[in-house]
Amino acid sequence: MKVLAVKIWLAFAVVAVSSSAWAHKPTVTTFTYNHDIYPIFAAKCGACHRRGGVAPMSLLSYKEAFPWGVSIKNEVLNLAMPPWFADERYGEFKHDAGLTATEMDTIVDWCLGGAPEGDGVAGGAFSADVSWPLGEPDVVLMMPSPVVVDASTSEAYEELTFATGFDGAVYLRAIDFQPSAPNIVRSATITVRLGGKEQSIASWIPGQIPESLPEGRGRSIPAGAVVGLKIHYEKTWLDEGTAVEDQSAVALYVYDGNPVHELQTVAASPTSPHLSATDAELIALLPRVDDDTESLLAELVRPDGSREPILRLDHPSPDWPRKYWLETPLALPSGTRVEVTVTGSEAAAVVLLDLSS
Repeated sequence: MKVLAVKIWLAFAVVAVSSSAWAHKPTVTTFTYNHDIYPIFAAKCGACHRRGGVAPMSLLSYKEAFPWGVSIKNEVLNLAMPPWFADERYGEFKHDAGLTATEMDTIVDWCLGGAPEGDGVAGGAFSADVSWPLGEPDVVLMMPSPVVVDASTSEAYEELTFATGFDGAVYLRAIDFQPSAPNIVRSATITVRLGGKEQSIASWIPGQIPESLPEGRGRSIPAGAVVGLKIHYEKTWLDEGTAVEDQSAVALYVYDGNPVHELQTVAASPTSPHLSATDAELIALLPRVDDDTESLLAELVRPDGSREPILRLDHPSPDWPRKYWLETPLALPSGTRVEVTVTGSEAAAVVLLDLSS
């Protein structure tokens, strides 16, 4: 019995020491949340990882971020978060949401080094202003009544149409979307419908920064057309078992006069390259992939046979599609092909191209 008692006491002592060591993990990093980490989180993560955002946790205070240190480190090292999958060697894009090498090193060092809070307070308040970032819209299309995702439903889709009220054809210089329940809205697609035909004119995902079209380019809404809205709702564990209401709105910004070039969206896939029949400009790319896609490469093949990589994605996530706006529109002379090459599953891979001609 004495031997057993000693063994039990020793086991208790080991647990006590381990617990004490965990509770008082030494700080071996010079980086602190308030001085070094918060500015990165506010700039690259806060649009989703905030209270009321689509992410299941906020990272915008030390108390909220600290318990997630191990997960943060793993997501950063796996290049999974923030969800910006573009290889920096190809293409120049606006609103780069990816972490720089220095930012990655800083976050990982902080997570591994004890994750200290630091002195003072986190600087630079994060703004989650719900006003329209592009200014007051010309037209706001609001859902006539809230959509209720009931307590027993985890995922849902909603589709509806709006009459625009325009007297005739108009051109749009920008389109924006605003959910009233950003915690459950995973994506939205805005379309124009006329005579049985439908054209996608904008897409929205959490954390996306709205973008005006380049000067002189616009989206056409013909006379008599209606605007369609398709929304994907999905709850995180924070909202499971509760009913959530959403009453989203679409903002339209109208040109005073006709733009020089009309924007069209076309598709390119591994089995169906896009061929430009006329001179055009490439404005943006929206890749869509599935779970098994390992990489995606979009290339221009010019009429002389020369090739130019314009976008490469490594281990993209289908749950977080991104629209990649080119820093400068890219000329596509007549006869230029856009080819898409995929490793892994290519069955569902497609790249939507926004072109003006």
